[in-house]
Amino acid sequence: MPVQVDVLALIITILLLLIAAFLIPLLIQVKNTAQRVDAFLNDAQKDLLPALRELRETSERLNQASARAGTLFESLGETGESIHMINDFLHHDLGKYIGNAAGLWLGIRSASKVFLKQIKQQGGD
Repeated sequence: MPVQVDVLALIITILLLLIAAFLIPLLIQVKNTAQRVDAFLNDAQKDLLPALRELRETSERLNQASARAGTLFESLGETGESIHMINDFLHHDLGKYIGNAAGLWLGIRSASKVFLKQIKQQGGD
């Protein structure tokens, strides 16, 4: 029986040595990988934070510019309405006023001719 225990102890020792031979490099590789991941995350954080700040500032500037553009387009709309009102006035109302003024002018001209004719007739008689 002592031989069996010695053989069993030898097998267990060989297994532990084999496990240690594979486990130690595996743990070293896991440690190196963890260090690389940590370094990558630190670099990514250093690079991403300024980029995110710039993105936020750009977004704020775009919001301000779109607000100003909205005001500009609103002003352009009001200007267009004013031009439309002037155009309507020139096409419709101004024609009426010109017609009335022409009628008044013709009336005054005719009346002045009649008065001048009557004055000449009274002066000549």
